[in-house]
Amino acid sequence: MNINSITIEKVKGIDQRTYNLNLLPNKPNILVAPNGFGKSSFAIAFESLKSNKIELDEKNFYLKNPDNIPSISITLSTGQTLLADNTQNNINDIFDIFVINNQTEPRSILQSFGGRSFAKPSLEISPTVLINSIPPKVDFYYNSAEVKKAFGVNGNRILANISNLFANASLLEKISNEIDFSRFNLKSFIKVIDETITRINEQQGSGLDLKLWIASNILPSVMHLDELVKLMDIISSFRFVNANQPVDVFLASWQLLFVKNKMGTDFKKACKYLSYKRDKEYFSETITNFNPVSDRFNIKPKEENGSLVVRWPKAHEISNGQRDILTFMALLLKARRNFKKKDCLLIIDEIFDYMDDANLITFQYYISSFIDRMKRQKRRIFPILLTHLDPLFFNHFCFNDSKIKVCYLKETSAKSSKKLLDLVYKRSDVSIQKNVDKYYFHFHPTLDGIDLSSEFSLLGLNTDWATPAIFLKKINREIRRYLYEDSIFDPLAVCFGVRIQVEKIIYERITSSAGKSHFLENVNGTKNKLLYAQNIGVDIPETFFLLGIIYNNSLHLSPGTDISQPLGLKLENLTIKKMIEKIFSGA
Repeated sequence: MNINSITIEKVKGIDQRTYNLNLLPNKPNILVAPNGFGKSSFAIAFESLKSNKIELDEKNFYLKNPDNIPSISITLSTGQTLLADNTQNNINDIFDIFVINNQTEPRSILQSFGGRSFAKPSLEISPTVLINSIPPKVDFYYNSAEVKKAFGVNGNRILANISNLFANASLLEKISNEIDFSRFNLKSFIKVIDETITRINEQQGSGLDLKLWIASNILPSVMHLDELVKLMDIISSFRFVNANQPVDVFLASWQLLFVKNKMGTDFKKACKYLSYKRDKEYFSETITNFNPVSDRFNIKPKEENGSLVVRWPKAHEISNGQRDILTFMALLLKARRNFKKKDCLLIIDEIFDYMDDANLITFQYYISSFIDRMKRQKRRIFPILLTHLDPLFFNHFCFNDSKIKVCYLKETSAKSSKKLLDLVYKRSDVSIQKNVDKYYFHFHPTLDGIDLSSEFSLLGLNTDWATPAIFLKKINREIRRYLYEDSIFDPLAVCFGVRIQVEKIIYERITSSAGKSHFLENVNGTKNKLLYAQNIGVDIPETFFLLGIIYNNSLHLSPGTDISQPLGLKLENLTIKKMIEKIFSGA
């Protein structure tokens, strides 16, 4: 199941917008958009989902008008459409949803000085409530000697001490969630089990003899008790040393049912409390192990007013990156505990954009581990990472490229021509590689005499461009269209044009013939050409380096790859457009 599209209406900065995304389960889905496009509004829409409706804070209504009714609709690849608004939420029928975003918020502290009051602003990190309601402290009542006595005369010979089972939160959690204990109160079940225990106690011999007899005479007679078999299968799956053989699993199941009957409703309470203790220990250990400011702050979850809470240092006491990785880790732990359904949405809003390399690796490791955990459980998670950093242009993301899905939220008027893409795809063909690299993909002052008509024809390329001078005219037409016309432009052509123009200007500033020749023949790549020219004394405007965001795009593309959209989004930035205009106008 994929998520084909998401439509959001009347939330903060979004009036109505449909995102055609085709989000994939169990892969990082990276949604890229420039600052101010509405990524935070996207996250707020999902963060405002309650179990039965959308409930917006007053400040998050579109145009701050509460009459604007918010809604979210999700279209799935199954053909199903899920809807949530201010009166309903059937998204909740399918998905558990959790949003991780920036946890800093401004605060104002009223202070007095000289008889006058004034407000002192500060930036604080909101406490993270990992568990909203701590379950009551209820322990399992298990006494091995008492259980053996209750079993009967052979209890001491065949019953193992299974206190380790009652200390395993994962086992008890699974049993509590999946076993219908009411089935064990049926008269038919009680009759079979009572008769079974009586027969076992009538036997004589060693513990081994008794277990062999049970395997032959008892186990076959209880295999029709479906819920008992289900309980035994769960216990067996955990491979306990003292409950790894069918007879031992059967006897452990009887002991567990004995304790459950004795505890009544307290049994499930004990299961919840044991799970809480496990989670608290895991939360504390994880946060402690990855606390980058452990030398200054002892950060760990604490119980406060019935909740488990992490309180953070003041925002000014730690760096943005340290704050982001700490709060991310804590909130990811909370998401992991909150996710119960088969399908889950995890939305992360830009908090990772300013982490250093080490913390970014930590961030990506935990996302990948979360995905792997869900896959092992045969569940689906849709991690949605909202960012303004394009993975195709920055080394910010280290995810395996084949395991991520990149979506661009903002539409662009840029579109690359198929003919130009074909040239890029086939540039490495040995019949044209040397010439197209030299005369098409980079600047060269002499284009006369170059004719690749036969080679272009054999490769199915546009023969109108078989001479580089004609090709350059096509590039210059696209540059004019991009700079001076309000129409669709070819971003790849602009990329060609910018790198050729930058190289041309630098070439003309090199004074020596030897320097010009070396620049053309021996230096590969536009950036390297600029560095070479700079090293021999040419003054390089900083703009030329900054425009590397355009000309450094790889033009070694495999067939089917198109960078038009991310490149076009950058070219639509007004500052970048002004910089490009200057290099062509000579300003």
